[in-house]
Amino acid sequence: MDFNGFIEKTENSIRDFMGEGVKVQVREVTKNNGVILHGMVILRDGENVSPTIYLQPFFEEYEKGKSFGCIIQEMINIYEENKVDAGLSFDFFLDYEKVRGRVFPKIVNYERNRKMLENLPHLRFFDLAVICYYAYMNDFLGKGSILIETGHLDRWGISQETLFADAGNNIVHKLGMEIMGVDEMIFEMMSDKLEEKDMEQFSDAIQNAKREVPMYIMTVQGRYFGAVCMYYDVFLQAFAEKCGKSFYVLPSSIHELILIPDSGRERPEELKKMVREVNAGHVAPEEQLSDNVYYFDISQNRILPL
Repeated sequence: MDFNGFIEKTENSIRDFMGEGVKVQVREVTKNNGVILHGMVILRDGENVSPTIYLQPFFEEYEKGKSFGCIIQEMINIYEENKVDAGLSFDFFLDYEKVRGRVFPKIVNYERNRKMLENLPHLRFFDLAVICYYAYMNDFLGKGSILIETGHLDRWGISQETLFADAGNNIVHKLGMEIMGVDEMIFEMMSDKLEEKDMEQFSDAIQNAKREVPMYIMTVQGRYFGAVCMYYDVFLQAFAEKCGKSFYVLPSSIHELILIPDSGRERPEELKKMVREVNAGHVAPEEQLSDNVYYFDISQNRILPL
């Protein structure tokens, strides 16, 4: 069974399982970088919001041998665990004063998102674009984000300048920047996977690598859409003051940046090659930012493209 057949069979099976009074829809969802995913939405009568269940991961499980019945049950469980109260209203989103405090910026690749950007307020930044989103968090929806579209500005009666000023203020004063050594992040990720007897050896290896090429991760608190830090001079200047020299900025993903202080040994072409290889082999297509490398020049106190 190919993916289209899987989609049709899944949609029919969910509809049969749920019974009367339920609408099941599968639609294409365009994500960052033009990546298209197929998402299923289950709506009981009276519901206007429901979690989107993306089908690609389930198809991959099916191809690996998981039974179709188990997959359908997993989808039903996801719906039941995440379904939203039927009375939930989004009327608050009509009032900008109720939205203003949770508007934040994020950064995406300009060319790969050119079509999407036609409907979004955005600021060009080298080969990238800064856009804004509303970060919601409540008992019904959990955590998520809604992209701010041009139509929202018209409805709210505000300018693009106001939107980006509020977003910038929020990211600086509410989220803030987080910096850690790459060694710290790796250690954090691996510490619960290693036995105690291996921790000391692993720690020594990390420290040796750090001395060879000191690298740092820059993101925002929460580590969500943190690559936008490169747009805000206050974050880059803070790191420049900390390391006392110019540094290279490598876009690890839309969520974080890798910073490498300029020791004079780095070769920009090699750094670009590294970014391309990491993107190609280790970063999901919808989370990639750019294959380019940038440089914060401490003498000019600003970031430049290479």
